Amino acid sequence: MQEKEDMSAPWRLKLRNDLHLARKFWHCGMGVSMALIYGIGMTKPVAVSVLLIAFLFFTGAEYARLKFAGFNQFAIKVMGPIMRKHEVDKISGTPFYIGSVLLSVIIFPKLIAILSILFLAIGDPISSIFGILWGDLGPRFSNGKSLIGTAAGMGICCIITFVTMILNSIPAGPALLISLAGGLAGGGAEMIPLEIDDNFSIPLVSGLALWVTFLIFGV
Repeated sequence: MQEKEDMSAPWRLKLRNDLHLARKFWHCGMGVSMALIYGIGMTKPVAVSVLLIAFLFFTGAEYARLKFAGFNQFAIKVMGPIMRKHEVDKISGTPFYIGSVLLSVIIFPKLIAILSILFLAIGDPISSIFGILWGDLGPRFSNGKSLIGTAAGMGICCIITFVTMILNSIPAGPALLISLAGGLAGGGAEMIPLEIDDNFSIPLVSGLALWVTFLIFGV
């Protein structure tokens, strides 16, 4: 049955170790859009309401897709370019993604929530791209992640944090130190041995680390 579903799409469903740029652009665009919309003036109650509706919608759609074969085949045809092969008969990463953004908005102050969302939206795809293309040039960790991919994720998260700090009028000295902590938190969150989807763990783990860092520096 799974082979039939895979063949129903006019493309080969991608594997985890495929570059899969379409999925990464979708991943990035979705998160950056959420962060920007929340950052330009949307209140927390409104953001929580919108994200909760989106979470319930996509979770319900996933349940229906996995329960009804016909709907699953239709979803594969429509969403195939951003799906992975293992998601044909398992829940996709989208509910985890939206759920983690929702919890980040609920739990963290706005600036930290925005940073944690951007770490997920930009840092995670950059880390994956570098790991897939050049990860074998360096060592790999026991979980399969590469040093090169992890370093790339840390670097981009550091840049994201520094730019955000400067835009929010944080002095350059503290901004640089906070950025280093942000890079470690955002790029290193996926290294924590948690048996949950990276889409869920990255913003929550990095957001918690940033919150502690902000408290230390009085931001």
